[in-house]
Amino acid sequence: MPDSAAWESRRALTDNPAASPETFRRVGRELLDLGQLAEALEFLGRAGDEEGLALILERAVAEGHFFLYQGAAARLGGFKRADLEKLAASAEKNGLALYAAQARALLADAAADCFK
Repeated sequence: MPDSAAWESRRALTDNPAASPETFRRVGRELLDLGQLAEALEFLGRAGDEEGLALILERAVAEGHFFLYQGAAARLGGFKRADLEKLAASAEKNGLALYAAQARALLADAAADCFK
């Protein structure tokens, strides 16, 4: 269970307009190290930390997590068909049928403008 004091502290930070990109990057990297990928995505996105976002994207593909991939890819400029194919296979292997279906549906949409 997440530490509620730490959660409130991070929440207050996201609402602070004076917070620096370096602060967001530091907190995002800490969250990434703790395996809290969804939270790390928010902070690394605010920091513009492309390297950190790429790490989340790689893990999302490897683990089959469509929504994490979607968030990271959108911040990095778009989806890649090869990534989605790997993600769909990983999701299926890990019992994440909905995520596999979402990746495959996006792949099937030839008109999608989200691809790099």
